[in-house]
Amino acid sequence: MTTGVDPRAVVDPSARIGAGCVLGPFCVLESEVEIGAGCVLEPFSRVCRGTVLGDGVRLGQGAVAGGLAQVTGIVEGGICRVGDMARIGEYATVHASKDPGRATILEAGCMVMAYAHVAHDCRIGERAVLANAVQLAGHVQVDRGAFVGGGTLVHQFVNVGEHAFAAGGIRLERDLAPWSRAMGEPPRWAGPNTVGLRRSPGAPSVRDASDVLRILFRKGLSLDAAVAELTDFGSEAARRLLAFLERSRRGLLRPRE
Repeated sequence: MTTGVDPRAVVDPSARIGAGCVLGPFCVLESEVEIGAGCVLEPFSRVCRGTVLGDGVRLGQGAVAGGLAQVTGIVEGGICRVGDMARIGEYATVHASKDPGRATILEAGCMVMAYAHVAHDCRIGERAVLANAVQLAGHVQVDRGAFVGGGTLVHQFVNVGEHAFAAGGIRLERDLAPWSRAMGEPPRWAGPNTVGLRRSPGAPSVRDASDVLRILFRKGLSLDAAVAELTDFGSEAARRLLAFLERSRRGLLRPRE
């Protein structure tokens, strides 16, 4: 396979392009960019200063990877790293970290659909999906295998747990526990994501996930009491849920009272 760079593309001399990449008309690669083997950049896409794309990444028409963080007074900021086989859809935007030496990270196999926005210092896990027009504020973490529905707005510092499902068109202002669903307006915790659990490699069984989520949400326990019971429960699912709770900053999305 040979590298194909359209003569109308604009490539900075310092950019490094892996074997077998295809750059369409009017693509832009800025300084110190590195793209791995087999990447496809559709027309008018842009890879900004210092951004690193893994192997097999695809940028849709007009997509931007590594844009300057939307923070008042910023001059340079950090970078953006995109994992192997990730896909950034048409006119989606992914911004670099706001801090030098740090990165916004999209892990392997994730998908950011058309017109979505990933703000500075977010982290999108392996095989996670952001549907069309999802808008993430800064410092959001979406864990592996999670799905965020189209048009959903996610508040800064929110965590979306692994293999969770957030319905489209909601405002997510609290952390969504792993293997859970968020639905309604205002959104509420709506039980285990049984469909996603059955479909997702590496996820716990529906039964194991349901058991630990029941302790957290269905027994009427305080958070401290639930953490104590999960610690005693001792399963792999309990361990993963406890690790999520340790980094929760926004408080948990809970069932509607």
